[in-house]
Amino acid sequence: MQTSRAAAFAAICAVVVGCAPTPPTPPPAPAKPPETVDGEYRGTSTRFQADSRACPHPGLVKFEVIGNAFQYRWDATTWVDSTIASDGTISGGAERITLVGKQIGPKIDGDVTNGNCGLHFTVTKAP
Repeated sequence: MQTSRAAAFAAICAVVVGCAPTPPTPPPAPAKPPETVDGEYRGTSTRFQADSRACPHPGLVKFEVIGNAFQYRWDATTWVDSTIASDGTISGGAERITLVGKQIGPKIDGDVTNGNCGLHFTVTKAP
């Protein structure tokens, strides 16, 4: 009789456990807000074209991105207005100067040229 009671008790436990409600699934973690490209960027430029002695010198580069836009300093008196599109492509211009580039994560790579002079720059967003 002890064996049949134990068997009956085991059967009842199996039914009760099998019918127990499953715990609710926890809600998904809140989505991380998209990171803004706005901020200070610093880096360097190198020359890839110099058909004139009047070409700007390569060196340190620093600019502030505000509202997905920035100004690249070409020389002492010329600033190139540039914008960063939602897909990360960058375009800009001033006088006879064009700027094209790409923003990926915290880095921006670009080329600035007027047809006679050309600079390539790489900058990283400051922490």
